[in-house]
Amino acid sequence: MLKKSITLKNTRPRTQAELDAYIAARPRPVRNTFEGMYPLHEDIELSDAQVQIVLDYLQEVNFHLPGAAAHEFLVVRWARYTGFQFLQEPLEAYAIGLRCTHPGMEDQHTFIRMSWGQLMGDPEAVRLPVNEPVLASDMMTLAPYRDTRTGPSRTGVDAYAAESNDSVSGTDFDLKLLNGALDDVLEQHRAGKGREINSWWNPALDWGVALAGRYPRLKYFESKGRLDKKTLVALHAFEARAAQAETALQELGLASPASVAESTLKQAQKAERGKFARHHRIRNPQPLTESERDT
Repeated sequence: MLKKSITLKNTRPRTQAELDAYIAARPRPVRNTFEGMYPLHEDIELSDAQVQIVLDYLQEVNFHLPGAAAHEFLVVRWARYTGFQFLQEPLEAYAIGLRCTHPGMEDQHTFIRMSWGQLMGDPEAVRLPVNEPVLASDMMTLAPYRDTRTGPSRTGVDAYAAESNDSVSGTDFDLKLLNGALDDVLEQHRAGKGREINSWWNPALDWGVALAGRYPRLKYFESKGRLDKKTLVALHAFEARAAQAETALQELGLASPASVAESTLKQAQKAERGKFARHHRIRNPQPLTESERDT
């Protein structure tokens, strides 16, 4: 593990030319758009002049990570257009990825928002409010559950090693996510925000994902007698909390663990008998406007 870490550190891009080569060797990200989504601009590959525009702007606004300086960044040349992706985001907005070069901070990645006009070199271009220099890893869904700012101290299989031979791997993390998602749902309810889309979306999504993935896994292993006593106690404690929060879940339009557990075990039984059929995914759904017109 130590040898692997040293290898990764030695191969991390340290100059703009090395980063350019690193990015060029990888496929360009694919922009998924659907009918009804009309981006004003496309993603663009920055020229040398545009990279310099970004670097100059970083210095002008003193954009930096704590402990580093504004000049200690490499620029990811593939600028992502974000003007149509987020609520209340200016239509001219782009996000430009940045990699820190300060010694010991080479694994810290962030981004800065700039307008299309700025990247085109227009001196009169709209200037967006400067975003906080947040780490990209801090913006990920599982960031609150990591034990370091840039990621877990253990990765891959090692991150989900069982505590004992009698325990199933990863159950402690499953429960951590479930309880964290429930905490966020309860806070949403206590704040009286209800289903306000700007605040309700994240807790509702996280709860749904945890309940659809993590919880069924635990209930299946429980039904097979594969959870140790410590995990069973923690699982039942979570279920007791969720039962007490039933009113909040109903008012927020969220599923309850009881109904999920019942359907989970039925699906597991069908799968073990070979009678479980996976639902086919509709890849090109008909727009609602056409559906309403046809009816």
